[in-house]
Amino acid sequence: MLKNFYLTAIRNMLKHKSYFLINICGLAIGIASFIFIALYIINEMSYDKFHSQSKNIHRVHVKGQMMGQTMDMAVTATPMAQALISEYPEVSKVTRVKESGAWFIGRDNKKFNEDGVLFADSTFFDVFDFKFLSGNKKTALIHPRSVVLTASYAKKYFGNEDPIGQKLTVEQDSIFYTVTGVMEDVPDHSHIQFDMMGSLSTYPHWLNNQQWVSHNNYTYVVLHENANISALEDKLQALVYKYVGPQVEQYLGTTMDAWESAGNSFGYYLMPLEDIYLYSNVDEELEANSDISYIYIYSLIAIILLFIAIINFVNLATAQSSSRAKEVGIRKVVGSSKQRLIGQFIFESIVISSFATIVAGLLVFFLTPAFTQLIGKEIAYQLTSSLWSFFWLGCLAILIGVLAGFYPAFILAAYQPVDVLKGTMSAGAKASWMRNLLVVIQFTAAIIIIIGTVVVYNQIDFMLNKNLGFNKEQIVVIRRSDVLRNNLETFKNDLLQNPNIKEVANAMSLPGKDRYNNNAHMTEESPDSPYLLYENHVSFGYAELMNLELVEGRFFSKDHPSDSSGVIINESAVKTIGYTDPIGKKFLNPDDDGPGKPMTIIGVVKDYHIESLHKRIEPTMLRLMAGNWEGYVTVKLSNTHNVRETIQFIENTWFDHSYNKPFQYFFFDDDYANLYNSESTTGQVFVVFASLSIFIACLGLIGLVTYTAAIRKKEIGIRKVLGASTSTLIKLLSNEIVKLIVISTLIAWPLAYLATDYWLQNFADRLSISPWIYLGSTFIVVFIGSLAISFQTIKASRSNPVDSLRQD
Repeated sequence: MLKNFYLTAIRNMLKHKSYFLINICGLAIGIASFIFIALYIINEMSYDKFHSQSKNIHRVHVKGQMMGQTMDMAVTATPMAQALISEYPEVSKVTRVKESGAWFIGRDNKKFNEDGVLFADSTFFDVFDFKFLSGNKKTALIHPRSVVLTASYAKKYFGNEDPIGQKLTVEQDSIFYTVTGVMEDVPDHSHIQFDMMGSLSTYPHWLNNQQWVSHNNYTYVVLHENANISALEDKLQALVYKYVGPQVEQYLGTTMDAWESAGNSFGYYLMPLEDIYLYSNVDEELEANSDISYIYIYSLIAIILLFIAIINFVNLATAQSSSRAKEVGIRKVVGSSKQRLIGQFIFESIVISSFATIVAGLLVFFLTPAFTQLIGKEIAYQLTSSLWSFFWLGCLAILIGVLAGFYPAFILAAYQPVDVLKGTMSAGAKASWMRNLLVVIQFTAAIIIIIGTVVVYNQIDFMLNKNLGFNKEQIVVIRRSDVLRNNLETFKNDLLQNPNIKEVANAMSLPGKDRYNNNAHMTEESPDSPYLLYENHVSFGYAELMNLELVEGRFFSKDHPSDSSGVIINESAVKTIGYTDPIGKKFLNPDDDGPGKPMTIIGVVKDYHIESLHKRIEPTMLRLMAGNWEGYVTVKLSNTHNVRETIQFIENTWFDHSYNKPFQYFFFDDDYANLYNSESTTGQVFVVFASLSIFIACLGLIGLVTYTAAIRKKEIGIRKVLGASTSTLIKLLSNEIVKLIVISTLIAWPLAYLATDYWLQNFADRLSISPWIYLGSTFIVVFIGSLAISFQTIKASRSNPVDSLRQD
């Protein structure tokens, strides 16, 4: 029986080649798109799951509220790790990871500023399963000044030599680290990314810090299998009263109970390792995370594309039913049952979907490099990674074949042989209402995807072009200003000798960078009530170079020696504290002995974004940098002419003052745009798949109009004989489709609004969606659909009416 089904299916496909090719093309594109997105989603969902203990690993987070400000951080106090392992039996292992900016690494003539340097406890490789290629992971980080390299960086510094036991200079040429291990490159699907891992024991002041109110380490714990996580989180509150409380009393002069009675709170919670990448939305992340909302969005796109392709199949199959009507009638006359016919047509559908799946698999195989370039990351799980992939592809082909063939099979099998053989049956009429419904669903999906694409691109454009409260144009940023040592001011002055350079300043951090400190500060009026303020240390001229807008007071000035203890705050800080006249008010800068020296507010600047537009503007403080700290030199160009020559001048001047340290720079506007890589990637993916959804929908339209024209061939011939023009025939055949697109529009608009509004909730600053986006998206579908309809209708209308009138 199956052999007969197969032969009949092949014969039918050869007989209707155009129908077969349109179906294969539409299904293959839909299936390939579905596979690509599925692989991407699997990759995103697989973050950190390659560790053998991943389900038991958690990261400790700090949560709380201070003077109405919410606190949620991924970093904890240094002594937290020891307290967890010694006081909580639920904890089997603990390790800390510390990030501390760029490090100057060298070997012989190879010297670079490296961003991918982390430090960790000796237990790091007991907790995390990064694969070692050489060295002993149990002992690699025990001794001070030990470093583990990834394979790429071992190659970078040592070539083909064995790096184990060899030395690297770190910062100073007289400081040597010993290479104790080489490991495989960190997988892309790890939220901890590094190129070098140094021993935390190298710096005793990091290890011996007993400040429970200072947070600067990522603390990871491995819990026992039977640990009750919720109960453990409740028990962690004991740490607050035991260790945090006394230090709060030391600094604020109030008890923990009184502090909490004032509406403040402080505590800890555990974030599962496998949830960090998609669910953690805190500051101070090791790497930029994604968001679970993108998984929902991509899943919806995958389902929509596959659904559109299946709808094409159903529409074409039901539209083609007229050409199979006599076959059905004859089969029934000679004794074929309805169930057997249904089986035959579903089998044919499975054969077509199997062909399409094979084509889709080939497309995925050959286009994977282009797709990884589109999304900007390697996919951990690929189609050829496992034999199970082919099993699931086979299941997908069968499922699509059954879904796509089920309804057409029942339509075809339901034909009555008497009506068919007498010629009294209206071909395809029984299925017309279903076809119309499916066309509506198809174009509803296409319109939603187009609206989503336009909204994403408009939001990205809004973010990149919004007035951020500072100027990021024509600014060259040089890294590691601290390596200039005492030559910093001379370097800045020498740069100003170039007429193409307008201003020069330096700062510990810049908007979009994560080196802003989030510190608690008390006001002179309320020394027992701390406020959380983001803090940046800057040089004279920084505010002017960044074009910050002064609301009141003044900027830092060399004419005022007292500015060494002055601060500039933003409007959000003024609002948070409740000042009506902030100039002259004082903050207290806490130190180890309690509230320290006062800092006077000398100016207030208009709010500006120190982070991306995903987050609201936080209370911020600028302080004058005392000396030369690690950070950035910002160079404002006076014009965009001779940029290459100006950069060369800056580089030459740098080497005159930097003790031969590497010169690394970037353009501020380009670097700031990197904050929206996820959105840019989403926009590009939307464009690709929106185009594919329209293409697939138009394939269906071409097929549908072709068969509609075939069904109405005699009518077209009669109308042409009676004098109907081509434009009249186009209007006749396209009216129904245009009506369906209008209905699709009415359904798509509210659904698209709900979907885009959900996505835009990820942004503190978001655009207002213009009605023109909705109108334009519908116009695109109508225009492209009309082209497809017109092409087929013109072809039908230009045929010889004599041929159609001779049709039986």
